[in-house]
Amino acid sequence: MHSEKANTPAPDAGTASESTALGEPFVKPKFGGVMLVCGDCQQRSSGPTKHSAKDWRSELKKTVGHQPPRWRVVECSCLGLCPRKATAVAAAGTGVPVRLAALRRKGDLEAFAAGLAAK
Repeated sequence: MHSEKANTPAPDAGTASESTALGEPFVKPKFGGVMLVCGDCQQRSSGPTKHSAKDWRSELKKTVGHQPPRWRVVECSCLGLCPRKATAVAAAGTGVPVRLAALRRKGDLEAFAAGLAAK
């Protein structure tokens, strides 16, 4: 009653996952880490008043953009951290643990950048 097809392994079962992991549609990135700046923090009533997400993104690009691992800094929607009077930032990269921060002033940005460099 059992079909022979049920007992035979799928053709190239071992190579299918390898080719998917290395082949199409994946490409090698030019950066080693992604830094996310919350764009929704500034729109909240309890959000920051002096710095916008665009300002933080620009400052982060200048500060850590070309440090290893080469960081890609992007503005995103809500990260869920929602700090009072601050902007949420997250960073994740190759060999770097995921880091979250609440940026209120320029000193916070410098401390965040130093923490990423220290690994």
